[in-house]
Amino acid sequence: MKIMTPIVILLIGFSFGCAQPYIVGKAIEPSKVDQIVPGTTSENKVVEIFGQPTKKETIAGGGMRYDYSYYQEIPQIWTKTIQQKDTLEIFIQRGVVQKYDLKKEGINPAKE
Repeated sequence: MKIMTPIVILLIGFSFGCAQPYIVGKAIEPSKVDQIVPGTTSENKVVEIFGQPTKKETIAGGGMRYDYSYYQEIPQIWTKTIQQKDTLEIFIQRGVVQKYDLKKEGINPAKE
């Protein structure tokens, strides 16, 4: 019985540590975002770089907003779960990017 208790505790610890990460969407790479040049980059080039957006929305003035999102959650054994959420909004008018906004949020206990 004395041997079983530590073994059970280790097995429980490993089962939590081996949990699979939860990922939604495709990572938004900074090198790809750097390819966007407001006033120059075309709508077709945006789709070529990032693929089809998660969401397309018509905005005031007849423009379009393309939303790309990525979410990742990685379970940790002894610390908080690592979470990362990236959102890229691209505003397009007459087939050309007018502006974009990249937001990065997250919890990474190793960096806190």
